[in-house]
Amino acid sequence: MSLDVPKDVIDRNIKRASESTTSDYKELTYEAYGFGGVGLIVNVLSDNNNRAAADVNTAVSKTGCKIASPGSVAFNFALRGRLCVSAELDEERALDLAIEAGCEGDVELQAPDPDGRGDPAAVKAVVLTSPAEVGMMQAALQAAGLDCSSSLVHVPNSLVEVSEEDEAANFRCIDRLEELDDVAFVEHNMAL
Repeated sequence: MSLDVPKDVIDRNIKRASESTTSDYKELTYEAYGFGGVGLIVNVLSDNNNRAAADVNTAVSKTGCKIASPGSVAFNFALRGRLCVSAELDEERALDLAIEAGCEGDVELQAPDPDGRGDPAAVKAVVLTSPAEVGMMQAALQAAGLDCSSSLVHVPNSLVEVSEEDEAANFRCIDRLEELDDVAFVEHNMAL
């Protein structure tokens, strides 16, 4: 089967792609309403805002969910710094490290979440802190000899109980979104 694409078009596109070494990637956030009152936050890293918006809108609408106005879903979540630590850590030591680092906000220790957040097996503990203090906490953990990585995440203020059908429909939407090249991850407030 022939695609009938002229050789000069192919050569020109290869040349353009190989010359383009700098891309301006932006972090974008989209919000959507899922089934059963669930809120979805779609985190995107893209070099093309228009393509990312169109792809997210299409994926959301084709699964029966609805795109939300900015802020209409996010108020149900708190932005937190999330540090994945590759060593066992107890709450007392985490608090001591936070105090020594000068963290004044709330520090919380959690178990890894391999199913929800996809934490690898190497992650033994998770520390949540305020977004402004994530750098200080990471430096304190690393100074104590603990390997860790950090990110900003949206933690639900409250979880929404949904039926099995609504849960399945919401995961169809999440799966479709996560198949997009520009989507980094999708956060939700479903009680699992």
